[in-house]
Amino acid sequence: MKDIKNMNKEECLNFIRETLRFENSVEKSLRDYDWTTNHYRFEMSGYDYCKTGSCVVHNINILNKFAYLGLYDYTEFLYLDFYKGYGIIYLKYWRGDYLEIGESGDLSGMTTSEIIYEIFKLTILSGKNTRRRD
Repeated sequence: MKDIKNMNKEECLNFIRETLRFENSVEKSLRDYDWTTNHYRFEMSGYDYCKTGSCVVHNINILNKFAYLGLYDYTEFLYLDFYKGYGIIYLKYWRGDYLEIGESGDLSGMTTSEIIYEIFKLTILSGKNTRRRD
């Protein structure tokens, strides 16, 4: 497991980018699709294109790629919501404060990697208490 706490910001962002990179098998299966990047990214429109809930499921699946780092151990809930490019991070720390981050547009213009790094700062890098999982 990667030790996020001992990485500087750029190393951490590079780790996030590498985690989000498509595997060769995914790229081959999507070769006919007009992708402008070769990595997973959040759907920031907030709109469901395939079926109801598809946007939320897509974004949670991306965030869950980092769950093995203990991302959710710091919170009672963590939710990321987008609408028309504006993102909001909702979280409640484990037995602690409730936060809404981004309602004033703080996440606007950020990349998926930068938003995940912000979530790391609120969780893994926060120094907050964690729940016991073992």
